[in-house]
Order: sequence, then structure tokens, then C-alpha cells
Amino acid sequence: MEIVIVVVLAGIVTLGLVGFYLQSQSMWMDASTQALAQRDATGLVEFIRSRTSSAASALVTPVPPDSLNFVLTLYDASDNETNRFAWSATDSLVHHVEGGVDKGAVGTVIVERFYVTVDPLLPLVNLDTLRVRSTSGERVKIASSFALYNGTPQ
Repeated sequence: MEIVIVVVLAGIVTLGLVGFYLQSQSMWMDASTQALAQRDATGLVEFIRSRTSSAASALVTPVPPDSLNFVLTLYDASDNETNRFAWSATDSLVHHVEGGVDKGAVGTVIVERFYVTVDPLLPLVNLDTLRVRSTSGERVKIASSFALYNGTPQ
């Protein structure tokens, strides 16, 4: 009888430890995928910043039909398009277009919202909302502003 009680108690403790381990693994995976999504979003923000700093002006246009996502077009001092960042409805990624050629997506994380505005008074591009979704479904939201050092916005 005592052996049965010991085996039952050991089984209960083992089940508790296995449950704790599985829960901690699940939490670690969620946090890890969220960190990867944030890293990709930060990489996108940094890539946009590197291109806007040399632009003279910017134009923002909504992506039809919902106007929740935008296209950011950058121009040099001669009003020639230098770079474009466009949210694509086909793959939900932000693509970089340079010289009229799509250079592909910047990052691999799903972009749910790419909301950009141009300040009417200052030479600034505001990334009001960059919301990305990790592979586990966690959402990461980033906002930033970028200075246009070679002119004023259109």
C-alpha cells in the first residue's frame, strides 16, 4: 500500500513538472518569435531611415482599397524618384523600389499596417504605425520619424 501511495505521489509530481516545462517552453517560443518580429520591424525602420536621410522630398499615397497602408515615395532635389517603400497586398510585406525596379521585400515579417504621413511644415516623414505580426500571432507596433535633410516635403 505504501508503494502505491509513493508511486501515485511521484506520478502527480512528475505530471506537474512536465506541465510546468511545457508551459515555459511555450512562453519562451512566443517571446522568441515576438523578438524576431521586432528585430525585422526595427530593420525595416532603419532601412527606411537610411534612404530618407538623403531625400529632398517625400510623397505618401494610400494603397487601395482600404487606405490603412501606404506607399512612401522619396525624391531627390531635382524631383526624381529615388526610392519607394510600398506595402504589397499580395504578400503583406513592404517592398523597396529603387530606380523603378522592385528590389524585393524588406524583411520577412508580415506587415499588418504601414501608415506613413509627411509633415506639412517640417521636412519630416512620420511612420505613424508599423504593425507587424510574428509567426506565433503576437503583434509588435513601432512608430518613428525620419528627417529629410536635402529639402522640404511636398
